[in-house]
Amino acid sequence: MYYSFDLEKSPEDVVDVIRSYQTLTRVQRNPTRTFFFLDEITSVREWQRGIKWLWDSGLLRKTTVVATGSQSMDVKASSERLPGRRGTTNDPLDKIILPMKFAEYVEVLDPKLREILGTDFLRYAPRLEMLSKLRQGKLDKRLKSLLSYVGELNQHLHEYTLTGGIPKVVNEFRTKGVIEERIYTTYLNSILGQLTLLGKEETFVKQLGGRILANLLWPVSWRNLQRDTDVGSVNTAINYITTLRDMFILTITYQFGEAKKVPRIEQEKRIRFHDPFFLHVMNGWVNSKSSFELSEEFSENPTNQGALVEGIVADHLIRLAFLLSPKKQTFDYSNCVFNWKYGGSNELDFVLYDGDRLELPIDLKFQNKISKKTDLNGIYNFQKATGVRMGLLLTKDEMDTTSSYAMIPTSMFLLLA
Repeated sequence: MYYSFDLEKSPEDVVDVIRSYQTLTRVQRNPTRTFFFLDEITSVREWQRGIKWLWDSGLLRKTTVVATGSQSMDVKASSERLPGRRGTTNDPLDKIILPMKFAEYVEVLDPKLREILGTDFLRYAPRLEMLSKLRQGKLDKRLKSLLSYVGELNQHLHEYTLTGGIPKVVNEFRTKGVIEERIYTTYLNSILGQLTLLGKEETFVKQLGGRILANLLWPVSWRNLQRDTDVGSVNTAINYITTLRDMFILTITYQFGEAKKVPRIEQEKRIRFHDPFFLHVMNGWVNSKSSFELSEEFSENPTNQGALVEGIVADHLIRLAFLLSPKKQTFDYSNCVFNWKYGGSNELDFVLYDGDRLELPIDLKFQNKISKKTDLNGIYNFQKATGVRMGLLLTKDEMDTTSSYAMIPTSMFLLLA
């Protein structure tokens, strides 16, 4: 049974809906398994109490309940209040439906490239195999054959920096050539609606959003983000920003502690947007100009373009770290994806760590010309500090491998992550 909870407001309503269906279909259901798809469950306050009562009353035998909603924090927090009542499996029980990855975006929009990519860039095992070879300083022949299409991939990446991977936004841009203001407003209102339910002040969100946008390109402290806002304390700023992280709007990566291989929580951190469209929504909100004009101007600026691509890489590395993790039920990307500081103010963009053998320094140089004298300094310094042999440099269109690093176009790497 599928049921959307648009009007119901209490746990008792959840019980009534399920019990009514069970009563009406008792003869037909026995002895088969029943599947309940409860949509927009997050509109019901304390919905999990209804499920708990049904389970404890023995009314959910041979029953699977799939509860979905747009408020990911509520679904996760509520499901955590159902210990021992969610079945037994090693697979993650909480499914987060994220925007399309870059590989999915290309596969959907470009039939020619979809045929060339085949299934290798959407399946787990072939992607890991190609990545493993890169870490050994080897280029898989499938990557070599893609190099002649890097121009098309980069054009897709440029458009992806405008739309992100949200299907409604992608369709709007592909069919009209613009993204109308109502689309930005729809997603802004969705974000603000969730924050309002969590008791967050809209003014604080807007001011902190402006501070985040102003500090996209470098590590920043909590105190620096709170400065020049009406947010009363650093702890309040932390609460707001981590809430946006838990809503999958922002990513927060910490500095890598190379000695203990743990995040340096107290040090400056990097804050980016999970999906580039969320950045444009925030930018349109804090500025008075047309949101689409702002998006185009932002994406055309070379410096901002680098920040957008960096955010996309961070998002994809988090997804990759999740795939690599043997503990998906308790996955925490802050222990897997880092940045790293060296020589005072210099920074390596990313460190990918799997808690065991994989420790990969990754730097992004999304520019027309790579200088092997200066652009590899981050990787070289990390290798000296840790003894790690291989590094990865993400470029705009250059590819090369040596015994100590591999260079690959960013758009091609995103197909693997």
